[in-house]
Amino acid sequence: MCGIVGVFSLNASQPLSEISLARMRDQMEHRGPDDAGIFLYNDNSLSLGLGHRRLSIIDLSSLGHQPMSTADETLWIVFNGEIFNYQELRQELLQTGRHIFRSKTDTEVILYGVREWGLEGCLKRIRGMYAFALFDKEEHSLTLVRDPVGVKPLYYTQDSNTIVFASEIKAILAKPGFQKNIDETALYHYLTFANSPAPATLFEGVKKLEAGMYLKIDRMGQANRVRYWDPTKFKPENTGSSELTHIEEVRRLLRQSVRRRMVSDVPFGVFLSGGVDSSLNVALMAESMSRPVETFSVGIDGDPSNEFLYARLVAKHFGTNHHEVVINDDDFISFLPKMAFFQDEPLADPVCVPLHYVSKLARDNGTIVIQVGEGSDEIFAGYGMYDLFRKWNVGGFGPYGKLPGFLRKLLYRLVETHTSPYITDAFRRAYSNEPLFIGNSIAFWDHEKRQLLKDLEIDETSGKIARELCTDFNVKDELSKIIQLELKNRLPELLLMRVDKMSMANSIETRVPFLDEDLVEYALQIPSSLKIKNGEPKYILKKSAEGIIPTDVIYRKKWGFCGSATNMINENIVAYAKDTIMNSCLTERYLDRRYIENIFENHKTQKRFNSFKIWNLLNLTLWYDCWFS
Repeated sequence: MCGIVGVFSLNASQPLSEISLARMRDQMEHRGPDDAGIFLYNDNSLSLGLGHRRLSIIDLSSLGHQPMSTADETLWIVFNGEIFNYQELRQELLQTGRHIFRSKTDTEVILYGVREWGLEGCLKRIRGMYAFALFDKEEHSLTLVRDPVGVKPLYYTQDSNTIVFASEIKAILAKPGFQKNIDETALYHYLTFANSPAPATLFEGVKKLEAGMYLKIDRMGQANRVRYWDPTKFKPENTGSSELTHIEEVRRLLRQSVRRRMVSDVPFGVFLSGGVDSSLNVALMAESMSRPVETFSVGIDGDPSNEFLYARLVAKHFGTNHHEVVINDDDFISFLPKMAFFQDEPLADPVCVPLHYVSKLARDNGTIVIQVGEGSDEIFAGYGMYDLFRKWNVGGFGPYGKLPGFLRKLLYRLVETHTSPYITDAFRRAYSNEPLFIGNSIAFWDHEKRQLLKDLEIDETSGKIARELCTDFNVKDELSKIIQLELKNRLPELLLMRVDKMSMANSIETRVPFLDEDLVEYALQIPSSLKIKNGEPKYILKKSAEGIIPTDVIYRKKWGFCGSATNMINENIVAYAKDTIMNSCLTERYLDRRYIENIFENHKTQKRFNSFKIWNLLNLTLWYDCWFS
C-alpha cells in the first residue's frame, strides 16, 4: 500500500523539478513511511515525473523500490495496492521464458503481465485492489488505472498539455501554480450524498477516476477513458441452481478471498465489530492459521450500543489475540481538524472517527495489514432500507411514473402542499423520471437544499445524477438496481474512501475480502429472492455463515460500525458542530444561517433526521477551513 504521484506534460520546455515533485509526493508520507522514490524523464516532446511513497508489505527488501521498470527500462510503473494472486501469475510469466524478475513483488508482475498479455489481458487476470500509473517510453503514453470496485482512490487534473495525478488530492494541490477553487456543483451533490459522485471532487478541475476505469493519454495529449469492468454486466440469472448450491459457492469464494488476502510479509489481523461480516473474516482467517488471529475493536465511552459484547464473544470463540480501544468526546473533537486534512474532500460519515482510532490501535500493536467487512451489505443486500425502497417502488412509485403526464402533474400538485417534504420530493422525482432510491445515506434532499443554499443556482438535481448512473443498468428487479447504484457511487466514493483515508492516515493497509472480483461477480448473479427472503436481509450470506460462526452472531439485530450519526453525535459534539459551522467562512459564503439554526433548534426532537445533516455540514465546514481559510 502506497502513495503515488506524477506529472505528464507535452510541454518539454518546462519540466517539473525534482524538488517540486518530491514536495508533492511527501504530502502523502503517511501512505508510505518506509521508502520514497522519484523517476524523471525528458526528451524533445515531453517531460515526465513519477513519485512514490512506500508502505512495505510484500518483499520488504530494497528490490521493491518504486518507481519500478522492466529490465529494458521502457515500461515504468508507480503502484498503490496489492495483487493477491501475483505468485500464480509470476509462475505463469516465468514459464514463458521471456521475462526475468529482479524482485518478489506484485508490482513487477503487473509490468511483465502488461508486456505479455496487454493491459486489458493483465487486468482480467489480476485479483486485487489497486491504483497505478504506467508510462510507456516507446509509445510516449501514460495510463492511469483504478481497480474494479474502487477500493483504492486515484485523482487527476488535466489541461491542454499536462496531466497531474496522485493517490490523494493534497499532492495535486502542492503542484507549483495550482489554483484551488470550489466545484459548486460537486458541493451541491455532496450535501445530498455525503460524498461527491465521481468523477467530480469538491476541488474545481480535480477529478477522481471511476472504479473499473482506465485513462490513457497518448503522445498527442489525446485522452481515452475506458471502462474495463462494470457491475452492470452481471445480473441475476434463473439458472435453476438450488439454494444449497449458492450457499456452497458463496462459502468457497469467501474462503478463497480471505486466503488470498493473507498474502503478506508483515503481521495482519481483522477489525472485529462482532457482526456477521467481520466475524466471518475472523473465522475464515483462523481456519488457515496456526497462531491466534489479531483482532481490534473500538467503542464509544458511555454508549450502551457499543458492540464489545459480541466482539468479545467472537474473539473468545476463535481464541483471538484481542485488542480494544474506547474513545470519548474529547477524542472525537480533537481529531476532527486532522480528519479534514486526511480526507482531502469531505466524507460525511462519522464512522471516520472510530476508524481512525481503531487503525491507530492496530498500528500501535504492530499489525500493518487489516481485513475489513466493507462491501458485504451492498452485494448481499444487508440493509432493511433496500427492501423498503423496493416495496415502495413496486407498490406506488413505479405505477405513478406510468400514469399519463397530466395525471402525474395533477397528483404532484396535490401532494406538494399537503404531505411531508420527503414524500413531496419522492413525487417530484417520479414526475421528473428520476429514481426513487438514490442512495442509502441521504443528508439533504433537493427541496431542502433550495432552502439551505443561498445565491447558488445549480441547474440539476441529485436525482438526475442517480438517473445518469443508472443509464446502463440491464436488470429489471428493483433490488438489483439498488445494488448496482450503490456500487456506482456510495460504496466506492464514500464507504471505501473513508476506510482508505483513515487507515492510511495511520500507515495501515486494509483489505476487503467481500469485494474480491470473483465473489462480487457471483453475488451480483444470485437471485434477489435469495438476498432478502422472508424479510431477512442478507439471507444467502447468513445461511452461508451457519456452522462457521455462532448463530447468535449471525441473526442478531443489525448495528452499523459504532452505530450511526444518531448515537455518535451527542450534545457536546453538537455544540462543537454549531460553533464550527456558524463561524465558518463557507457558511457566510454559501449557507442560510436561519435554516441551519432551525436544524440545531429541532435536533433533540428530530435527532434521527438532523444528526446526519449536522455531521454533513460539520464535515463540509471543517474541509473548507482546512483547505481555504
